[in-house]
Amino acid sequence: MNAGLLRVGRDARVPQEARLDALAAVAGGIGTLEPELFDFLKASVKPSLSVAARGSAATALKKSTLSPEQRLSLVDSVREAGPLELPSLLACFEGASDEALGAKLLAALEQSKGLVSLRSEVLNPVLAKFPASVQKKGETLLASLEGDSTKQKAHLEKLLASLQSGDVRRGQTVFNSMKAACSACHTIGYLGGKVGPDLTRIGQVRTERDLLEAIVYPSASFVRSYEPLVIATKSGDMHNGVVRQENDDEILLATGPRTEVRIAQDDIKEMRPGTVSVMPAGLEEQITRQELTDLLAFLKGTRWGAQ
Repeated sequence: MNAGLLRVGRDARVPQEARLDALAAVAGGIGTLEPELFDFLKASVKPSLSVAARGSAATALKKSTLSPEQRLSLVDSVREAGPLELPSLLACFEGASDEALGAKLLAALEQSKGLVSLRSEVLNPVLAKFPASVQKKGETLLASLEGDSTKQKAHLEKLLASLQSGDVRRGQTVFNSMKAACSACHTIGYLGGKVGPDLTRIGQVRTERDLLEAIVYPSASFVRSYEPLVIATKSGDMHNGVVRQENDDEILLATGPRTEVRIAQDDIKEMRPGTVSVMPAGLEEQITRQELTDLLAFLKGTRWGAQ
């Protein structure tokens, strides 16, 4: 199976997303990446591409064994990364210990639009083998991101007061855009993803402030049946996601728009409620203020269905 997937992934005649899906589906590790394949994957995490392409490329890179030179080259992609693909890209640096690389990685993170979605459980394993100087800078970076409820409430109120009237049709375009990628996880009408709650009539049950909070601070509260679950395995892996299926043999956990993981019940060491939404924070930084206003108008209008 893996050999066939790798053949498809290496075949330049195959459409880009099919190649990426094949490489992301390889079980276990992909191994060493030849320069051409690395360049293909790196080019496929650019913000201009679809969320599906970016996610599959980042997953494939995460499964690969990168050389020091490739890791250094990938720092540029971290700088451009959005909140959806950032955790997978950061996982590519686990086990690295070069101080100069660590410093460049943190500098890139500080400039990344996906920075506000970063959490300690993602960054700490990445920095574990770096020198203490790099780890200390990482701790400072995480501390600067920690927001208490009072600050969040004040920011929401200020943001809500600053928003002008939005356009529903423009908001629908934002919802379906590659930049916001809302439709990758949420359904409206008959179209969209299933990782997050169905938003077809969300305007009927949520106030404007509730909707804004869900966009800006997705981990502030969770919809019933979509609460995140953290699973630690006996083999040492840690997974955060939403349960899609569960039986006596395994749990199927949705960890992203197009990523799922099957975990055998016998391999589970610990399960606990998660505190971080599968929907990453940072959308406010990904779109303009006008786009945020239009998106909010579209979601408010879903009490009548999709426009």
